[in-house]
Amino acid sequence: MKQSFIRSILFISLFLTAITFLSCSSDNRNDIESRAQLPGMAEAGQEADLPDAPDFTLESLDGTDFTLTDHKGKVILLNIWATWCPPCREEIPDFMEIQEEMKDDGVLFVGVATDREGWEVVRPFAKEFGINYPIMVDNGVVTHKYGPIQGIPMSFIINRMGQVEYMLPGMVTKEMLKPLIVELAEREVK
Repeated sequence: MKQSFIRSILFISLFLTAITFLSCSSDNRNDIESRAQLPGMAEAGQEADLPDAPDFTLESLDGTDFTLTDHKGKVILLNIWATWCPPCREEIPDFMEIQEEMKDDGVLFVGVATDREGWEVVRPFAKEFGINYPIMVDNGVVTHKYGPIQGIPMSFIINRMGQVEYMLPGMVTKEMLKPLIVELAEREVK
C-alpha cells in the first residue's frame, strides 16, 4: 500500500510537470519588453550590444530553401512553435493579421515548427490555417542556435540590421506585439 501511495504521488508530480511544460510558457507575458539575451550578449539597452541573429537555412512549406540572412533589411518576427501547442495556435491569427497589414513596410513573420512528426502534421495545419508567412520545420538547428528554448511559443524580433532586438517568451497578442514591430519598421537603418 505504501508503494502504491508513493507511485501515485510520483505520477501526480510527473503529470503536473508535464502539464506545466505543455502549457507552452503562455504566462510569461510580462517579459515582452525584455531585450534579447542570447549567449554572448552584454547588458541590454544599447544597439551595439545587440547580437546578430543566428543564420539558418531550412526547407519552407513551398519546398524552397529559406535562409534568414536573405531577408536582412526587413523586420523579422521569428516564431518557434508547434501544432500541438494551444498558445502557439492562438497567436497565429494575430501574426497573420500583422503580416498582411505590414508586409509592404518590410515586415516578415517566419514560423519554425518543432513538431517531431515534421511536415506530416505541419503541412496540413498550415494549409488549414491559411498561414500567409514562411513556415519551416526545425531539424534542431534553430532551437540549438536560439536556445536553450525552455518552452514554446518563443519569438524573437530581428531588426533591419539583422540583430535580435527582443526575445518574447510565451504567447503574444497583436496589441502587445504591433507597437514593437511598428517602432522597428519606422526606425532608420544606421
